[in-house]
Amino acid sequence: PAELQQQYLRTCLQHFRSLGRRVAELFELSKLESGQTVLQAEPFCVAELISDLLQNYGIAAQSRGITLQLADNADRQAQVLADIGLIERVLQNLIDNALRHTSSGGHIELMVSVAGNAVQVQVRDNGQGIPAADLPHIFERYWSKTAPGPTQTRSTGLGLAIARCILELHGSRIEVQSTPQAGTAFCFGLPAALQA
Repeated sequence: PAELQQQYLRTCLQHFRSLGRRVAELFELSKLESGQTVLQAEPFCVAELISDLLQNYGIAAQSRGITLQLADNADRQAQVLADIGLIERVLQNLIDNALRHTSSGGHIELMVSVAGNAVQVQVRDNGQGIPAADLPHIFERYWSKTAPGPTQTRSTGLGLAIARCILELHGSRIEVQSTPQAGTAFCFGLPAALQA
């Protein structure tokens, strides 16, 4: 029947898109790990980049009943010297994860603060959290768990590995703090751009 055909086609399309994303992420991670990715560092305002991303994710967050925002006390002027495209990718991966693991009614907040010669960026949520036994593995490629809830979404297990590699390329490292059923916070630092 035509209705069943449409259902099968939608399922196939969903799987093809998922496979396409995974192949693209594999190529991206391979380039990062093999040293083929060259940094294009330039000064930029982190809060402006975050604001652009929040606009992009606004509808997805709203449709899930999740508040997504830049912290009220975030430093909105902090400039970093980094590759804006790669840092955008890191933030996308962290926001994607936060949305996937935060239930309706929850909130995700991004924070920017200056600490000496570095600018600290944090993505924190009040979602399901990560069990202590899982924390050592979350940056490994292909490591992922199914997010609970009605959609039972599952990641490719490459996003956090990509984020880690990008930040290592910047001479930085990503840290995580998490409490099951209370939320997760990812934090990383970037070199502050010299002010004229």
